[in-house]
Amino acid sequence: MHCKVLIIVWALYLIKIDNFICYCAHTINMVYLEKIKRKHKTYYYITKNFRTGSKKWKKIRKYIGDKPPSKKQMIKAIAYIEADALKKELMKPVSKYKYLSDPEAEKLQDLKDVFNKWYEKLNTIEIKKYEEDFIVRFTYNSNAIEGNRLSLRETSMILTENIIPAGATPNDYNEVINSKDCYEFMKEYKGEFNQKFLLKIHELLTKNTNCKIVGDYRNHNVRISGSDWIPPSYEKIKKEMKKIFQWYYSAKKILHPVELGTILHNKLVRLHPFSDGNGKTSRVVMNWLLIKNKFPMFYVELRDKIKYYEAIEEGDIGNDEAIVHYIANVLMEQHTFKSKKESK
Repeated sequence: MHCKVLIIVWALYLIKIDNFICYCAHTINMVYLEKIKRKHKTYYYITKNFRTGSKKWKKIRKYIGDKPPSKKQMIKAIAYIEADALKKELMKPVSKYKYLSDPEAEKLQDLKDVFNKWYEKLNTIEIKKYEEDFIVRFTYNSNAIEGNRLSLRETSMILTENIIPAGATPNDYNEVINSKDCYEFMKEYKGEFNQKFLLKIHELLTKNTNCKIVGDYRNHNVRISGSDWIPPSYEKIKKEMKKIFQWYYSAKKILHPVELGTILHNKLVRLHPFSDGNGKTSRVVMNWLLIKNKFPMFYVELRDKIKYYEAIEEGDIGNDEAIVHYIANVLMEQHTFKSKKESK
């Protein structure tokens, strides 16, 4: 005869037997005390179900004995079950980070260490070449995502040769020049993320362009082309920005820098505080946070525009994890340092 006593439900699940309570921060699974009677005796098991499909579950059971489990036995049994589940890949390892897995965070740390060692060995000329190449690629891709018509070569001509390509519009040209000015400011900025910094970034990126309101929040409602998300009305911008600044100062104490930067980027894009230049401003802020924490910078390539937008849209429905993994992967792909043997 089987008798099940449900003890755990929901995300921060609660195990309760009589007056015993134990908290375990893991995924949404069901754990229960199972009583099985055989020949007038009762045997106790701790059992946990793991979802393997939309309507499929896998059970793992740990025998306790013929007496109700003590607190110590309960904790030991759950640890055994979860260790077994990890081996069978029925659950993911619990990371010390909110969104990144421990292997992802470890790879990012290795990337950071290798990049900084490599960068420190560069001489002045090599640093200049590296930064010129980065700002050309960052500017081209970031602008092109937003509709700028200049090619990578034309962007390079403006930034490295001071040549204005034939047919370049004043708006397209100024967006390129602005990107370099903003990069120089961002690189030297030693302060914190605040309203003055954010508005300065926007001003540098949008001056002398088609943007109607430069270096200040929008005074009208907007829609995002191709998206179902509707940003808050302009009357709520200052209030919502205050929340974002408060969130930042709280979150920076607990989030990994890549998590912090990407989620801040998503929050700014969702709010769309400016009349134009929201995406470019958010990507610059994200890169500033990376270099502030000694990580290399990156750019979202034009060819990845759809994947990038899809990750942003996941955030619109509450899943910021998608953009974290997307940006972490982009960062690692763009800064893969191969040994001389691998390069041959």
